[in-house]
Amino acid sequence: MESVAFMAFSTIEGLGIFALMMTIFKINPLHYSWQALFVILLMSLQSYLLRSELPLYYLVPIINIMLFIFFVATVVKEPLVGAAVITLTGYTAFSLLQTMIVKFVFDSIIESQTILVYGYALQTSSAVTTGLVAWLLYKLGIGFTWSFERVRFKREDLIVSSSIFVVLIFFTIILYRNEIWSNILFFSITLSFFLYYAVRKEKKDHD
Repeated sequence: MESVAFMAFSTIEGLGIFALMMTIFKINPLHYSWQALFVILLMSLQSYLLRSELPLYYLVPIINIMLFIFFVATVVKEPLVGAAVITLTGYTAFSLLQTMIVKFVFDSIIESQTILVYGYALQTSSAVTTGLVAWLLYKLGIGFTWSFERVRFKREDLIVSSSIFVVLIFFTIILYRNEIWSNILFFSITLSFFLYYAVRKEKKDHD
């Protein structure tokens, strides 16, 4: 039951982060809802395995940020620099909102992390808050309208695909050394999903 609860609340939190990062830049997150749900579910599963099977919890935010960058670059089809800006801005805004919730609702971050019920409550309240903020931003038309096309690299699809391969190899080595075979499988599925969209986009551009 603990694994199911962790997956469920992590997925809810991930959807909140995704909605916030999209609406900050006036992108409708509903246009990419099923792709985002698929990736976030895999991200949640990987996070659970990294946290429970090995003390690799410090890798979770790094992996999630990189996966979101790849998602925005391949599925939303923003330039790589733009994808990084969108992701990091969204994550920073989410972190600030979550910190405020911890400060005013929970006694301390340590307590919310050590007591499971508090941790799940923090994830849920953070997701609901970010979801409401995202809805208000999109409803009121508030957000950035920067065009990142000017910072698109030449042969960017090749750069993105190569970056995905490098990241896959890097984390596969780490996970292989720690014998987390299930995480290697799900991590490979996630990055293969991004490669599919990257290759499909490149093919459409050439056509």
